[in-house]
Amino acid sequence: MASLIKLLSLLPLLALTQAATADEWRSRSIYQLMTDRFAPPADNTPCELGARNYCGGTWQTIISKLDYIQALGFDAIWISPTALNLEGDTEYGQAYHGYWTTDPTKLNPHFGTDADLKALSKAVHSRGMYLMTDIAINHLASTTYSLSVESLKSAAGGALLFKDPADYHPRCGIQWGNQTSEQVCWLAVGDDNNGVALMDLKTESESVAGVLTKWISGYVAEYGVDGFRVDATKHMSKEFQHNLCAAAGSFCMGEVAGDDSQYAGSFQGPDGIQSVCGFSMMYAMIDVFAKGKSTNTLDDYMKQAAENYYDPTLISLFLDNQDQPRFNSLTSDRALAYNAIVMSFMYGGMPVVYYGLEQDISDGSADPANREALWNYNNYATTGETFKRIANLNKIRSSLGKIGNFHKTVGKTLALQKQDIAIQREEALIILTNRGGSGQGTWTVEKTQLGKSADVIDLLSCAKSSTDSNGSLKITFSDGQPSVWVTTEVASKAEMCNLKESNSVTTTSQPISTSPTASGDKSATNQQSATVTSSGTGATLTGGTSDVVAVNYPVRTDVISDTSATATETGTCKRSRKRNARML
Repeated sequence: MASLIKLLSLLPLLALTQAATADEWRSRSIYQLMTDRFAPPADNTPCELGARNYCGGTWQTIISKLDYIQALGFDAIWISPTALNLEGDTEYGQAYHGYWTTDPTKLNPHFGTDADLKALSKAVHSRGMYLMTDIAINHLASTTYSLSVESLKSAAGGALLFKDPADYHPRCGIQWGNQTSEQVCWLAVGDDNNGVALMDLKTESESVAGVLTKWISGYVAEYGVDGFRVDATKHMSKEFQHNLCAAAGSFCMGEVAGDDSQYAGSFQGPDGIQSVCGFSMMYAMIDVFAKGKSTNTLDDYMKQAAENYYDPTLISLFLDNQDQPRFNSLTSDRALAYNAIVMSFMYGGMPVVYYGLEQDISDGSADPANREALWNYNNYATTGETFKRIANLNKIRSSLGKIGNFHKTVGKTLALQKQDIAIQREEALIILTNRGGSGQGTWTVEKTQLGKSADVIDLLSCAKSSTDSNGSLKITFSDGQPSVWVTTEVASKAEMCNLKESNSVTTTSQPISTSPTASGDKSATNQQSATVTSSGTGATLTGGTSDVVAVNYPVRTDVISDTSATATETGTCKRSRKRNARML
């Protein structure tokens, strides 16, 4: 028995050694889904959004659609909170979303059993994928807002994990922009009309923190979770979240809503958590690709990200989520959406796709309309244009990450004009535009880092071109499409666009076609010639040789200190940090 007790005491330590590290997460791309709305328990299961009730999705039904997620090229999934939630009907519907936690140490029976969650974890890991679960522990939910001993004992049917009034902050409404108020007041104060109170836990209390850190270490050991998305990060202290994630021995990505990257960045670092959600990038992409603002907005974001995030390569990039309008509800132009998607995948950081983007769902302007049942859209078709584009972007990102430092860098503006921007990231030159689906025109990007007189290829369309003797590349916009240019040498190493690096030990030479032609005499007008000479595992371009310049953008190594309650908003965009009290 003593040996068994000793073994059980080591389980948290085993979690520490087995959990995926931040460096391992950096290369991953994440598919975010709502457990209740992703896959149905049976065909033609009805789901009325306005009712805000459970529609039947479970951990087992997620397993049944893992092939679909893998076909999109994702190697990590992020699921809804698994914790026990408020039961029954309220003024705001039921807790199908998982954010009305009553006891994080117990599972939500609507999503399945202990065995079901373990089965999902096993199925995900058997495919080489990572599992991220959402956790909502800033508050506990109740239909009563009283903190009396009697009320806490009976609230939520007696299900609350914490029943001592001393474990909660007193009821008060948040004064947005005041950090102290944001961390001690309630996101939803409740009312007398069957409303939902989100009673703020005193996570700075040793007793509360002790219970939660003990729970999370055991949770990781029990279910093999690789990472957490931490709900309401800015409403809890950095110290608590740092200790919580350290106890889990697992990667943590925090939700700091608002477009202030300086404020969000203050939560990331050695004394905070490893990652935060890139809301400021989301707003920048909406401004440029949905609202038609100048590409200077993206340039501003990139400069601020490099300055404000401890490690921008660990920031998650997304166009929408369960709390935000779907991007496609803001514009019907699929070319603009494609440019935005490419930015989220190719700039740097971890791309996150909220379920349904791949099916072009466009009617989700606000909660609850942005929480659709995916089974009502195209029957999980894998042949749509956006589905294929996302799958290709995942392939491009993964392939480039295997041949260099792509995952350890972020993009940097090389050139821009009002509607167009050229971003250099390692071997790739990323061209984005908000000209829209009918947009045409040309743009010469001067002195790229692709090399002089280089044969290049667009990894999105596999169209070929070449740089001139100064390394400049002429871009021809067709229907407002983005492009991602690399040298043919890099494309061969990455095995993209049907190009492969030769492994033959026999030396061979083969001319490469460029535009307008790449054969014949090097001195011919407007012609370049390039010859691939391969031997063993190497390949060398001669003639029109391309010298690819590797660009390594340094990751910050300084610790960003926490901001005060009166921290000044910085940057070109100064949108409020306010996050409306969401009634999830």
